[in-house]
Amino acid sequence: MAFRDVLNIEVAAGNGGDGSMSFHRAKYMEKGGPDGGHGGAGGSIILRAIEGVESLERLVGRRKFKAPNGAYGEGRLRQGSDGEDIYIDVPVGTTAFDEDSGKVIADLVRVGQEKVIAKGGLGGRGNSTFTSSTRQAPRFAELGTPGQKRRVRLELRLIADVGLVGYPNAGKSSLLAALSRANPAIADYPFTTLSPILGVVDRVDLHGNPLDERFTLADIPGIIEGASEGKGLGLEFLRHISRTRLLIYVLDVTRDPVEELRQLQAELRAYDPTLLDNVALIALNKVELVEDDLAIMVEDELANFGLPVLRVSAKEGTGLAELRESIFQMLPDRELWAQNRALEVEPEEVVAEPLTVVFREDAPARGVGIVVTGKPERVWEVHGGGFEERIVRFSRYMEDAAEYLGNVFKRQGLYNALKRAGAREGDTVEIGSFRFEYFDDEEERGG
Repeated sequence: MAFRDVLNIEVAAGNGGDGSMSFHRAKYMEKGGPDGGHGGAGGSIILRAIEGVESLERLVGRRKFKAPNGAYGEGRLRQGSDGEDIYIDVPVGTTAFDEDSGKVIADLVRVGQEKVIAKGGLGGRGNSTFTSSTRQAPRFAELGTPGQKRRVRLELRLIADVGLVGYPNAGKSSLLAALSRANPAIADYPFTTLSPILGVVDRVDLHGNPLDERFTLADIPGIIEGASEGKGLGLEFLRHISRTRLLIYVLDVTRDPVEELRQLQAELRAYDPTLLDNVALIALNKVELVEDDLAIMVEDELANFGLPVLRVSAKEGTGLAELRESIFQMLPDRELWAQNRALEVEPEEVVAEPLTVVFREDAPARGVGIVVTGKPERVWEVHGGGFEERIVRFSRYMEDAAEYLGNVFKRQGLYNALKRAGAREGDTVEIGSFRFEYFDDEEERGG
């Protein structure tokens, strides 16, 4: 199966079911009371991180996900069933971005972690909810709200404890194979590693017996100059390095390791400066190809970077035990590291837009209305405050719901806001595509 670490999908949560407008009907009961049930909630789209998946490839072929709608409410107070949630299983380390805003909406770093990326709509309330001492037989119900729709970009950032960083042909694959149980394809030419390869490294005692400690090691495609700008395999490998707790700079002693390390760090700095804050060490590889004096001299030069330097030979096994033990000793605590490196996720709740009232002189009539008398000459547009979202939920029963909505607007301060802005009796108030006549009742005047 091919490795895929970026995938664009479209998700649509289910709509909420409408509430029922119903009255009880029974033998010998000509006029029963309202008994409309509530609509069910729409299903949500949920990302779930699971084990055993190392690529987004399993999702290829299905780019659109739609959750079921909530069922309508029914008479006799029967509530509509909720739409079933849809789970999208992704590898641990998957980050989800909203394509339109660019914001992070999910960052899954633990097995079993879940995140709603498209929330289902709310079910509408049945007419049984709206009875009062003065409203015995409400002939309106509440409509369900639409489910959230999103275009989402999924990015897989491998959750490996240790990442091997180096230029092509530096010996990273050989080092991974020598340290772990992985068996990467190894060849003597650049860009051998086209996909990240993971290996598991166990800690052993002096006799070679495994201890109850291990870490995962990632061999990531080699860097080329300009990788931070997306050249070559640049962004693909840099994305995965961002998840590792410890970096190992793998340098070929037969080339110019000092200059290569400068270039490697420059690429990391250009992509994400915080990567240079990671715990790191240097594995000076292929020491079997040079004299000991030259290897020691290069080691001394590299020490000026302030990182531990270990001379190793992946081919002959030289220094691998020391390298393995150094990694175990230097690895930061997983939980503390995760807290420090967690991406900022967009909050679930969106703050409501503040209420504003705007006067528009001699506006042309448009839309449908609750109450409109005569040709409107003074129109007040209402924005924010959640009023448009509320009024839309009664669009099918606007005339019957007028009194109820008027009381809601009054309680929530809309009429006071209009009065302070200069509205007069008979002016037209416009909320979205709906219009009604402003009135200043006795209680308002008394206030």
